[in-house]
Amino acid sequence: KEVEQFRDQIKKDWVPFAEKMWENRRKRLGLDTLYHMDEGLSFPEGSPKPTGTPEEILKSGQKMYEELSPETREFFDFMMEGDLFDVFARPHKQVGGYMTYLPDYQAPFIFANFNGTAGDVDVVTHECGHAFQGYISGKDPIMEHSDITMETAETHSMSMEFFTNPWMEQFFGSRAGDFLKSQLEDAVVFIPYGSMVDEFQHIVYDHPEMTTAERKDIWKKLEKQYKPHLTYEEESSFYSEGGFWQRQHHIYSFPFYYIDYVIAQTNAFQYKIWMQKDYRAAWKSYLAFCEASASDFFTCMLKDAGLDSPFEPGIIRRIAAELEEIYNQMETDYL
Repeated sequence: KEVEQFRDQIKKDWVPFAEKMWENRRKRLGLDTLYHMDEGLSFPEGSPKPTGTPEEILKSGQKMYEELSPETREFFDFMMEGDLFDVFARPHKQVGGYMTYLPDYQAPFIFANFNGTAGDVDVVTHECGHAFQGYISGKDPIMEHSDITMETAETHSMSMEFFTNPWMEQFFGSRAGDFLKSQLEDAVVFIPYGSMVDEFQHIVYDHPEMTTAERKDIWKKLEKQYKPHLTYEEESSFYSEGGFWQRQHHIYSFPFYYIDYVIAQTNAFQYKIWMQKDYRAAWKSYLAFCEASASDFFTCMLKDAGLDSPFEPGIIRRIAAELEEIYNQMETDYL
C-alpha cells in the first residue's frame, strides 16, 4: 500500500516535472517531435565524454576523493593500494559492472569495463558509492548489519553521484556543465519510468492468466500515465503496440526490485537539494547513513539521517519543486 501511494504521488506531482525536461530536451535538440529513439541524447553535439585515458580517470578519481573528505581519501587509497579495481577493458573479459564485498579481507571490489563514455565516470561515482559504504561499515562486528536492503544500497550509490558533482570538470573539462545537466535530467525522467515498471509488475504477477495482448495493453495504458509525451516512430510496431517492457529484464530476473531504484533516487535528490544549501551538513548526514548500514529499519535510518521518507504524503511534490528551481538555474546557465 505504501508503494502504491508512492506511485500515485509520482503520477500527480512528478510526471509534470519530468515532462518539462523532455520538452526542454526536444527544443535543445531542434526536433519537431521527440521520438523514443531520441530520448537517450541530451545535446545536439552529442553526449559528454570524459577527456582522459582510463588510467587518468582513475587518477582523477583518487584526487577527487582525497579532496572530498578524510574518510573518502582513506577509502580510495585503500582501493588503489589493494588493486581492488578491475575496470579496464580487455579481450574476452566479461561484460557488466558491479561492486561486491570480500568479507575475508574486509575489502570492497569493483568490476567494470571502461569504454570511453560517461559510464566510466559513473563507475568512479556510483560504484564507489557502494564500495565506500562497504568500506565504512565493513568493520562492524555484527555481520547482519552488512545485509542491507536494495533501496538502502542504491541510496548510497546514487547520492555519491551528486556529492562528487563539484569535481566533474576534472573528468569532462569544458563540458562538465553539460554532463551535470544531463545527469540531473536523466535521473528525474527515470522516476516515472521506474514507477511504471513496478506498477506493471504488480498487475501482471497478480494476473498470470493474462494473455500477451492484455499485458501489452496494460503497458500502453501505463505509458500514457507515466510518459505522456512518448511517441514511437511507427504507429504500428512492436514497441508502439505495448512491447517495450520486454526490454526490462528485471521484470523477469528480479521481480519487484525496480522500485528500489526509484525510492533510492528520491533520497539522493534530497541530498542534492541539501548539499546546494549546506554541503558539509549533507555529507555528515550521508556518512552517518552509510555507517548505519542495516542496523535499523530503512525508514528509521532515513529519519535519523535527517531525510524524509518518500512514502510520506507531500514529499514528492516538495522534492520536485525544489529540484525544479535547481534545474531552471542550470537551464538558464546553458542558454
